[in-house]
Amino acid sequence: MNKRIAVVGAYGSGKTTLSTALAHLTGLPRTHGSPMKEPIGGEGRSVHNWTDSQLLQLTVNRYAERLLGEAGCPRGFISDGSTVHEWVYAKLRLVAGSFPGTDAPLKNRHRSTGTAALEGAVDDIGLLMKYHARNNYEAFVHVPIEFELAPDNRPVNENFRRLSDDLLLPALEATGVPVYTARGDLADRLEQITEHLGLGDATVVTTEEAVRLTTAPPPSNRPSH
Repeated sequence: MNKRIAVVGAYGSGKTTLSTALAHLTGLPRTHGSPMKEPIGGEGRSVHNWTDSQLLQLTVNRYAERLLGEAGCPRGFISDGSTVHEWVYAKLRLVAGSFPGTDAPLKNRHRSTGTAALEGAVDDIGLLMKYHARNNYEAFVHVPIEFELAPDNRPVNENFRRLSDDLLLPALEATGVPVYTARGDLADRLEQITEHLGLGDATVVTTEEAVRLTTAPPPSNRPSH
């Protein structure tokens, strides 16, 4: 199989789990950027204390990692996220922050002069990211927000997640690359993707096995007695 599929959606929607299962199902390698944790020159800073310029640095780094990761899979891949997602996160984080007080549309929000200038830079970088998406992905699998964030996993809030999808979906559609939505539990999502993408007999394991491989706990490293 030679397919280039990007699994996309808001933070906490299940992209990593679904992309892992889809890699098991298809036998394609899974690719992704590293977690955005610490900017170079800002080590020790919390995600909520990054400067705007550090946010741009991390966004460019993630973009470069995606390009390299995808280029290393010439026979196809499953991408956890996409280059379009990097633009969405940077733009939304810059204008609204990690915890927007409302889900008012981003276009209606006030920007300082400095923020507007940096947003322009982000949008110009975003043009490169969308160009890459248009020419390198065969399909987007969108995972909608169906579950709330876990209480111990809240680097963003629900308003941020909703605003993410509001930015993401039109940007995906504008690339001209087909966008498919996968809903329900993991097995349901895999079945829908198999039908949408016409995978059929091209899968290397069953849906049930792909789910098992994805959700099984890691083996214990403790010695047996």
